[in-house]
Amino acid sequence: MFAEFHPLAGGTDIEADVCIAGAGAAGITLALALAGSGLHVLLLEGGGLDFEDEVQALYAGENAGLEYYPLDACRLRYFGGTTNHWGGRSQPLSPWDFAERPWVPHSGWPAGLAEELDHYYPRAHEICGLGPFAYSPEVLGRLGAPVPPLDPERLRYAFWRYSAGRQPRQPVLFGEDHRERLRQASNVRVLLHANLTAIRLDPAARRVAALEVRSPAGATATVRARRHVLACGGIENARLMLLSDDVEPHGVGNRHDLVGRFFMEHPDARCGVLRPSGAAQAAQLFRYHSLDGRTILPGLHLAPELQAAEGALGCAAGLWFEDDPESPALALRDIYRDLARGRWPGALGRKLATVLGDLDRLAGDAYWRAADRVAGTRSAAYRTGLLNIEVELEQAPNPDSRVTLAGERDALGLRRARLDWQLTELDKRSLLVFTKAMGAEFARLGLGRVKVADWLLDGGKAWGGDMHGSFHHLGTTRMADDPRRGVVDRDCRVHGIDNLYVATGSVFPTAGPSNPTLTIVALALRLADHLKERLARNTGVPAPRRTAVEPAGG
Repeated sequence: MFAEFHPLAGGTDIEADVCIAGAGAAGITLALALAGSGLHVLLLEGGGLDFEDEVQALYAGENAGLEYYPLDACRLRYFGGTTNHWGGRSQPLSPWDFAERPWVPHSGWPAGLAEELDHYYPRAHEICGLGPFAYSPEVLGRLGAPVPPLDPERLRYAFWRYSAGRQPRQPVLFGEDHRERLRQASNVRVLLHANLTAIRLDPAARRVAALEVRSPAGATATVRARRHVLACGGIENARLMLLSDDVEPHGVGNRHDLVGRFFMEHPDARCGVLRPSGAAQAAQLFRYHSLDGRTILPGLHLAPELQAAEGALGCAAGLWFEDDPESPALALRDIYRDLARGRWPGALGRKLATVLGDLDRLAGDAYWRAADRVAGTRSAAYRTGLLNIEVELEQAPNPDSRVTLAGERDALGLRRARLDWQLTELDKRSLLVFTKAMGAEFARLGLGRVKVADWLLDGGKAWGGDMHGSFHHLGTTRMADDPRRGVVDRDCRVHGIDNLYVATGSVFPTAGPSNPTLTIVALALRLADHLKERLARNTGVPAPRRTAVEPAGG
């Protein structure tokens, strides 16, 4: 059932077995996994079924560290969360990514987590619409492109799978593709425009007594559940815990000053350029391919052996053709886009001269574009012959990279988030190790020459290469067996609080170089099993009372 939080529902109590705050990848997965369980599940979403400016503005905040996106531009506050604009690119973490590494301070997940998640990754694959769960090197042999023999102790092949949803060329959108299953689940209620504003602990700070909920229109309610789950994302989870300071003066779960610390992203930067040689094997392999009805993109990982030898972090690279400003196809595309938007094309004379001046190349580019459409792949037609090396980095866990509270308040009266994103020397040096390793391997195999970007070689702390984040907000409620090292335990339960759990990437102790959504979904499935097991021990709880809500459309 979907319902609107009614503006006249002030002071209402709502009861449930499990209350999940946040309907993004983690929250929706958790609700799906609990559907049909016999447990009364309440899923709170702060927005509606579509984007709304005034709701989205609740995510605005301050940036105090490295240059970063506006906080209300890198998250979405409506049903489906930030999966409403994800690209569907997915890859599981490797066993190495879970390991404690002596040269990476604060690294390591609780022992055994890698093996446990292996059980959940195939189910997560289904939910994410990723096709067969297969990531072995043999898959690359099915792509019809040569796979040069890299030294596996320096570089390893990897690949990303892309999600395919109900709409052509679109990933699974959690808020759309999974909506009907939740609507049909008799034990699940989705409450829209229900913003979590406070976590109220009992006087001993051992249990959550209630959650306070408020709508943008001013309605309020108190939610009491046997188990509560925060699934609001890496910034918002920390913000809500820090805001809830009436019993614990530094915030819920923050006795060791860890909530909000260790904010991690996946820094993405252009680290060099490859000039392929000969048959350009690299150019043939490192492009989009179609396999098993899904798009696959091969790439490279820095091998664990070289990470250990050089004291480096995990890195993943894709190789992308540079756009050629002299390409007639690119000039023609620009003219068409301007006209389609109802405006006169800029520099029209120069662009027409470029188009008419090389009709043979224009025909060739058109051929490759058509071939891509038939194959269901995507590659650049506007080629310079050079490939940019774009690297996604596993950020080192850093306690000084953190989320705190700003002084300004939002429309609900809550202090906004303040993000201080910080990177270290280890982060930048790891990119250099990886890029130099690619240069050495490509040269050894006769695949081409790599020019390392100047900003990586300057020896300074400055970042270049158009470095930017990847919208991956991780680490702010990190997982550890020891409460002095983490906010949640191996079951994602907040240390010291019996009935409060945290989902999403905020529980990651380290991030690896892989896109996190698949692992977030796997962790949510694991948490669902844990909750069902614990709650099955005592089912004598009255059914939740109805509250003043309106059925929601969509």
